Amino acid sequence: MKRIAIFLALGSLALSALAAGPPLVEKDYSFMTAKPYRIEVERGQQRLAKFLAHLNPKRRALLDQTPYVAVQVYVLNAGEVPGLTWRMGKGSVPSSQFGQDVHSGTNVQVKFLLIFDSRTQQLVGEEGVLVTDTPALNTVGMFEGQHAVYIGTG
Repeated sequence: MKRIAIFLALGSLALSALAAGPPLVEKDYSFMTAKPYRIEVERGQQRLAKFLAHLNPKRRALLDQTPYVAVQVYVLNAGEVPGLTWRMGKGSVPSSQFGQDVHSGTNVQVKFLLIFDSRTQQLVGEEGVLVTDTPALNTVGMFEGQHAVYIGTG
């Protein structure tokens, strides 16, 4: 009987320790915002329209839950963004690509994304976001504190 009591006490202690863990912090993929050119907004709207024209039921359900869509409109190298390689080197801008190319951080790809409301096909804000990493295609990620479905180039 003592063994059962000890086993139950240890089991409940272990379960309570697991339940009291710190909450997970969701990754925000963006590290900087920038105002888009008109041509980039138009490119984003075209890519969004193409994506919306080919929705399957699974993606439609995803957009019903998360109506914002992150569309890639431009790609540049980290060396083209002032101070970015230095920030990646000191760890203030996380990048999975930087670890693969430590000696040439200027070649890390930076994607410029615009966030659109799929219901109105209009920009959510006046600025887009710069990212070095993205969530998987057609999954939800956080960009500047807003959840959006990442569709890449549509």
